[in-house]
Amino acid sequence: MQARQSYNRFTTNLINNTTNFINNNFDFNIDSTSNSQIKQMPLMQLEIFAEQSFHKKYSVVITMLNEEQFHGKFISQVNKNKYVFKMNSNLFGIIMLDQIKSINLV
Repeated sequence: MQARQSYNRFTTNLINNTTNFINNNFDFNIDSTSNSQIKQMPLMQLEIFAEQSFHKKYSVVITMLNEEQFHGKFISQVNKNKYVFKMNSNLFGIIMLDQIKSINLV
């Protein structure tokens, strides 16, 4: 029994010391969020860009607030702040302007 408790303490100490060593000496960037240098466009500017892109059928890259990027065209306007976005012949998305960070022409 005494040997088992001693072994368990040794194992626990070994795990704790190894974990502390890794935490103190290595940076894996776990759970870190990278802040992009691009700020969100003002909503009025997004409205203008989206409307122009829709009416002139421009190919654009939109960057979402979560840093996802999509390449395609606005093909339908649901309302002032919501568009149907065609990414390829089989993939469409409903895009809300308040979820977009930026719109760039391709």
